[in-house]
Amino acid sequence: MFDHLLPQSDRTSERRIPIVNVVDARLYEDRTPGYRFAEMPTDRDAYHLGHEAIDDEARTRYGADFGELEYEQRENVLAAIHDGEPRAAAAVWKQMSVHRFWQLIVGDAIDAYYAHPWAWDEIGFGGPAYPRAYTRLERGDPEPWEVREQRYAWSAPPGARSDETENVHAFSVESEQHRSHAKKAHDE
Repeated sequence: MFDHLLPQSDRTSERRIPIVNVVDARLYEDRTPGYRFAEMPTDRDAYHLGHEAIDDEARTRYGADFGELEYEQRENVLAAIHDGEPRAAAAVWKQMSVHRFWQLIVGDAIDAYYAHPWAWDEIGFGGPAYPRAYTRLERGDPEPWEVREQRYAWSAPPGARSDETENVHAFSVESEQHRSHAKKAHDE
C-alpha cells in the first residue's frame, strides 16, 4: 500500500526511502503522535483492521488480495477508501472512521518519507542548520556548503491519479465544516 501511495520507481532499489520499516517500528514501539481521535482504535489496531478492510475491498472488487492486484485495480481500491465509499468491510468501518484511517496512513507515509535525508534533497532542504546556521536566507542563494539545485522530471506511473487536478476551492477545512454544520443546525 505504501509503495502505491508514494511510488519510488524513479529511484534505484538501494536509494528507496524505507516507509514500511519506519511505520512498523512506530507501531511496534507503540509510539503515537500524542493524540487519538475518539472514534478510532489504537494505531496498531487501526492498521490491523485497515489491512483487513483493504484486502476485503480488493477481494470484493477483483477477487484477490490487494497485493495481488494490477496497478489500476489497487488505485481503485485506495480511491474507494480515500473517497469514503468502500463497498466491503462494513464491520471494520463501524469500528473506525474510513476518513480518519486514510489520514492515519497518509500521515504516516508522509512523515516517514520526509524524515529521510534523501527526501530532503528532493525538496531542497539542506538539513538542520545547527550548529553552522543559515546565512543566505534573503535571496534564496545556496549556502556555501550546498550545491546548486538540479531539477529532474518525474512522471506519475501510467494510470495514476496523482497527475489529475481538481478545483479544491469548494473544499473547506474541518473547523469550517464544523462551524457550517453548527450554523445550519442553529438555523433549523
